Amino acid sequence: MAEVKFAAERRMGPPGSDNWLAMLDGAEAILREEGHAALTSRRVAEQVGVKQRLVYYYFRTMDDLIVETFRRLSQRELARLETARASDLPLREIWDMCIHTADARLVAEFMALAARIEGLGKEVIHFIETSRRIQTEAIKKAMAAHPAGLSIAPDTLVLMATSLALTLTREAELGVEMGHGGALAVVARMLDALEPS
Repeated sequence: MAEVKFAAERRMGPPGSDNWLAMLDGAEAILREEGHAALTSRRVAEQVGVKQRLVYYYFRTMDDLIVETFRRLSQRELARLETARASDLPLREIWDMCIHTADARLVAEFMALAARIEGLGKEVIHFIETSRRIQTEAIKKAMAAHPAGLSIAPDTLVLMATSLALTLTREAELGVEMGHGGALAVVARMLDALEPS
């Protein structure tokens, strides 16, 4: 005899609706301005101007809301990277993205949350590896067009550049400048060698 299903599947709000998107916007703003400790369903509801229970009509759990918030941000960033890669000066465009648009606070918040939310951890890994592949392909193409005699593997160079950009951004937000000028000069020389403008 087949098992009787007693509980009906919970009805959920439609992904992509105005309320759903507003909640992603609200979660993103809270993470950026107040940090993950402040990210609760009550706080998201206040931010959006809805009742708290409505958050759970659109997202089964707060973890689901966090994962969707990151997924939307990562899709946006990957699209920007693809646009930069297709530009006339892809390395310069990608570096400019990394150095001027990295939101160090938001990155730190998502990395902290990824350690405890399995689904988010998977999304973060997917984003890092996909963005690194896009950047690596741009560097490989530049190395083939303008051999600069670099003995660094393209994916290693990407890791070094993105890590440097994040460090420079975080430190600049704190007011640290020591070493920044020299690091930026090294990057400028590498860009001149790989992608003459």
